[in-house]
Order: sequence, then C-alpha cells, then structure tokens
Amino acid sequence: MKYRTEGRVVVPGVLRADVAFRLERALQEWPDWALVTRVGGQHRDFDAREMARMDPARQGGFEELVGTEARKGFQYLYERWPLYDPEYDVALEVPDLEAVRQMLGGGDFIGLARDVTGHDGIAFADGQLTRYRRGHFLTNHDDEVEGKHRIAAYVLGMTREWKPDYGGQLQFLGQDGASVVDVFVPAFNTLSIFSVPQPHLVSAVASFVQASRLSITGWLRQAA
Repeated sequence: MKYRTEGRVVVPGVLRADVAFRLERALQEWPDWALVTRVGGQHRDFDAREMARMDPARQGGFEELVGTEARKGFQYLYERWPLYDPEYDVALEVPDLEAVRQMLGGGDFIGLARDVTGHDGIAFADGQLTRYRRGHFLTNHDDEVEGKHRIAAYVLGMTREWKPDYGGQLQFLGQDGASVVDVFVPAFNTLSIFSVPQPHLVSAVASFVQASRLSITGWLRQAA
C-alpha cells in the first residue's frame, strides 16, 4: 500500500454518497468560523464575520502583520472550528457534524485508520472544521508536537469542482525543504492520510477564487 511505502495516501469515496453530500452542506452552512493566524509569534483567533467587515485600511494593516510573520517562518491564515479533542469535546446541534464528532472518538473510522497506516495503537482522532478562502495558506511544518502522540494527520476533503490552479494544494516537501515531491489537490469525499512528522504545506488560495476549500482535518493519535 502507498502509505506503507511513501507515508501518505488518498482514499477516494470514503463516505457513502448521501452522507458526504449532507456533510458538505453542513460545512457550507456552518456560521461560526474563527479566522486563525499568528501575530508576534502567538496563535490568535478572530471572529471571521467581524474580520470580513473590517474597513480596507485596517484590513491592509492586518495583512501586513500576517505577511511579516510568514516572512519570519511558520505562519497560517485560514478559518476553523474545533470539532473534537479530549480537551475540547462539546456536542454540536447539527446532526451531520455531531455524527462526525462521535466518529472521531472511535469506531469504524479508527478501524480504517489502523488498517491504512498499520498502526494498531491509534486510539482516537481529534478534528476541526476548516475553510480556506482566497489568500489563505499554511506554510511549511511537520505536525510533530511533543505530548500530542500524533501518528498521522488526515484531511477529509469536502471540496467539489476545485481546480489545480486555484491553489490550496497539500504539498509534500523533500528532506531539503525546497523541493515538492508530491501534491494532493483538494477533492470531494476523499480521505488523505500522511505520517507524522512529514514536511508539508497548503499553498495559498489564488486571489481570483470565489469558492471555499472545505475539509475536516486533524490527527490520528495514540492514547497519552
């Protein structure tokens, strides 16, 4: 299997079609996005709706802060909402999202993850709703965080009719950190899994894009 040899794989058609379409609709209709980034080396959360109403002058200043951080090193700009983590486990009133939240804690999803990775020690997956829009990105990193016990990362893609020139691609880098060795273009009803640590990034979404790159992302983790 590709995961065993290359440390990454895409599993197509992972959800039943009707379930996938309902989940996509739930993501499209989700209202409570937080815009996340780093300012002064610290993670920051902003109300995405409030940020969208910001006047152009303030928006320009914010973009400069984001860019300054990116030029220094690790940086990101995208929208998210926490779905499941042992430290943050709150039921959602949207049935299709609540079903995913429960799925991440165990059951068939974890069984599939163990089968794909060959790691029987996977106990659960944390997760977040993510939305990338024009200008959003995630710079090079490897997902390894001490104490999180991450075995692999996953992306449950819920993006239809996305073109390669839209950006928002999951790109995997060589050990030199300068060459791209593999690319996953956003797609619908696909499950991407890749080992941790592994250098990767999400390329910036092009300025002309009106669609959103929607997914549920997180990490497959061992018990502490």
